[in-house]
Amino acid sequence: MVASATLMPPEGPPAKSGQSLGPLISGGAFGEAPHGQFALVAGRSGDHPSVYQTLINVFQGPSRSEFQSQLDDPFYEPLDRLLVRRGHRVLSHLHLTRRTMRFGQSKLPIAGVHWLATLPEFRSQGFASRLLLEAERRIAADGGLLAVVRTSIPHFFARHGWAICGRQSVAHGEARLVLGHLQRECADRFARRLSIRLWRHFELRALMRIYEQNIQLAYGPLHRTETYWRWLINRKAFDTLLVAIDGRDRLELDDATAPIVGYAALRQGRVAELLTAPGHPTATHQLLARACAESVERDRRELIVHAPIEHRLHDLVISAGGTYCNTESSRGEVSMMKIVDPAKLLAAIAPELDRRAKQAHWRRDTELGLCVDSASWRLLYTRTGIRVRGGPLGRHRLTMSRAELTRLICGRGNVRETAAAGRIRAATKEALNLADVLFPKFELWRPMWDDLTAF
Repeated sequence: MVASATLMPPEGPPAKSGQSLGPLISGGAFGEAPHGQFALVAGRSGDHPSVYQTLINVFQGPSRSEFQSQLDDPFYEPLDRLLVRRGHRVLSHLHLTRRTMRFGQSKLPIAGVHWLATLPEFRSQGFASRLLLEAERRIAADGGLLAVVRTSIPHFFARHGWAICGRQSVAHGEARLVLGHLQRECADRFARRLSIRLWRHFELRALMRIYEQNIQLAYGPLHRTETYWRWLINRKAFDTLLVAIDGRDRLELDDATAPIVGYAALRQGRVAELLTAPGHPTATHQLLARACAESVERDRRELIVHAPIEHRLHDLVISAGGTYCNTESSRGEVSMMKIVDPAKLLAAIAPELDRRAKQAHWRRDTELGLCVDSASWRLLYTRTGIRVRGGPLGRHRLTMSRAELTRLICGRGNVRETAAAGRIRAATKEALNLADVLFPKFELWRPMWDDLTAF
């Protein structure tokens, strides 16, 4: 029989690189090493070769270029890898990344969970669960508010309180048909022809400007610093990066006078990201036409376009006989999230909640109580905005699990439908009315480019 143990997350701050986080299991009948010692440790640079070999054994990947790009991530530290190790051999692995997500008027520090893996001969020992618990503790200690993962095993994460959040918004079409449609139906839009060419490295700030113009008050896109932008481009996870030029294509080192009005990142017939500056509607059509031409030239029949829901890119592909897909799952994977610190997250999104309360013309001193698992908070609307308070709850309160709170905050659930299904209990009808205002249903959207892996 296999030994089992109940493993609790250790207390205290995150360990330093290479430091043990406490013995996982020592001795006992454990797979092929009955007398071995298993420990959960924070990674160190010397573990990288063993980590890579473990990932290759489990996933047959990543590529060496992708693994190196992980090490080159400007926010990466070796201790971002959590390991179950016996001696120098890595038996189980989890990689954390640090990011910032745009959430309406707020910016939220989040952490990505990647490459959770256990060698086949050491599975069913609780290693992955223990790593995940330690990762959540680490995220909270580092100030992260949300944990994010893309996974093909949602049932595993659901057992740990994670919730499916976000959908994939993708249009599929035939490159030749879409190109022909753009040439026939949209010829009148091309009265002012733009110059479409490959991007140059000194034009980075133009891309940054266009990206920021498109994600103002959006839900889901990552906040990209200049350092992150350089890493994103240098990791070479795309085939082609195009820019649209309005006017003379001159050598402009000053972004204030640069005539770039749009860009598109392409990968193997896939439009991973296509964004244009406001006031230049034809840039979308002309960049898409060039993307189609690139696919035709490379003898790729299918065109796949990733864009926000209701973006006109989808309409252009559908009009040419394409199809649109808006589903939770893409290529067998779903996006899942978990709130690691509900009180701090509610405080961080208070400006967004305050905006919604003002639009609904709430009266001052309106209060909604939230009872989440064993904790409770009051959302109080004051003269200075929404405030998060502890203490006894009033009449108008909701009771739910942390997974349901995650769905509500991330726009995934409708509070009335969830209450009707029995996953949320409302003390009063007014509590449902208040929650309808603070937690409306919306779609999180994250550009595909951030999730592409290097060749």
